[in-house]
Amino acid sequence: MLVLAAGIAALLAVLPLIREAPDTVWRTVYPLRYEETIRDVSAEHDLEPTFVAAVVYTESRFRPDAKSHQRAYGLMQLLPQTARFIQGRSGIEGNFRDPRVNLRLGAWYLDYLDGRYMGDERLVLAAYNSGEGQVDAWVSDKGFDVGEDIPFKETRHYVQNVLEAQQTYEELYGRNLYRDSE
Repeated sequence: MLVLAAGIAALLAVLPLIREAPDTVWRTVYPLRYEETIRDVSAEHDLEPTFVAAVVYTESRFRPDAKSHQRAYGLMQLLPQTARFIQGRSGIEGNFRDPRVNLRLGAWYLDYLDGRYMGDERLVLAAYNSGEGQVDAWVSDKGFDVGEDIPFKETRHYVQNVLEAQQTYEELYGRNLYRDSE
C-alpha cells in the first residue's frame, strides 16, 4: 500500500511537468532571442513581431553568427550588397553582422518590400528570399498567383516555412512575443 501511495504521489508531482513538456519542447525547437529588439524594430516598421521572428528563425535559427554559402550573414541572413543598399537608404549605421544592427536592417528591408508589394506577405517573403528582380519578373506574367506559381521550389518552401513559423511563434509566445511562462 505504501508503494502505491508513493507511486501516486510521484505521478502527481510530475503531472504538471508532463503537461508543460510539449510547450517546453516547442520552445526549444522554436527559440526566441533578441525579443526586445524584435519588438522595437517591428513597431518602428509597422510589422508583426511574430513575422520578423519567423524570418529570423527560418533564416538563421536565431544564430547571430550564421553564414550561408552565398555569403549572407547574421540573424536575418543579409548579403553584404543588400546591407549596403539598406544602409544607404535607411541611414542605419553599424556593422551589419552585429545582431541588433542586422535585425534593424532586416526589418527595414521587410518594410521596404512590404511597401513595394503592397502588403502581400507572400511576395515580400519571396522577394526577401530570391530577390526583387525575380519577383518582379514573376508578377509581370499575366495570371501569376503567388500562392501557386512561384517557380523556385526553394522559394516556395521558404515562404511556406516562414508563414508556418509565424503561426507557431504566435501560439508559443503571443502576438507581441512576450514570454508568459519563463
